[in-house]
Amino acid sequence: MNNKFYYALVTALALFFCAVAYCFAQEGTYMGTCVRVIDGDTITVADEGQNLHRIRIIGLDAPELAQPYGRAAKEALAGLILHKEIHVLPAGVDKYDRELAVLRIDSVVGQVDVAEMMISNGHAFSYGGQHYKAQEYAAERHLGVWSDVRYQERPWLYRRRMALSQEAHHELAVWCLPREKVEAIAKRLGKLIA
Repeated sequence: MNNKFYYALVTALALFFCAVAYCFAQEGTYMGTCVRVIDGDTITVADEGQNLHRIRIIGLDAPELAQPYGRAAKEALAGLILHKEIHVLPAGVDKYDRELAVLRIDSVVGQVDVAEMMISNGHAFSYGGQHYKAQEYAAERHLGVWSDVRYQERPWLYRRRMALSQEAHHELAVWCLPREKVEAIAKRLGKLIA
């Protein structure tokens, strides 16, 4: 009899703590309407109080607009959530002051993760490993970014390459300046440092 009571008490406490944890996990969740799609992984949402939130979707990285499939990713995301009500589950803020969040939309089968839908349709890459199965699905079927192997440069690698290219261009521009200009710049910098 004591064992049954003990197990019942432990089960009840476990359920209680799970319920409390669930409530805290859902604390910052809010509903909003997507009012603008900036690119394939960044949007603007108006919450119920009409406050605007710039949101970077967690779990995916879509091609940049200048990359192949970048505009297609933006259009796909717009078709999926623009002017629709979405569930926003905030998870922090990034270095660009965008809210990081998981987005879900209501469907016939319940709530669906927006990142997973974008990835499984080939409009984005899995980022952080969360949606790896969805990415495998798109790759096996040659959907979107997976339809042509020449255009599979990951967005994070593209951004790094563009940053390095811009740095190199800046260095080249300095080396192409006439000697007098370089000396004048160095002199001004010397005065600022001293």
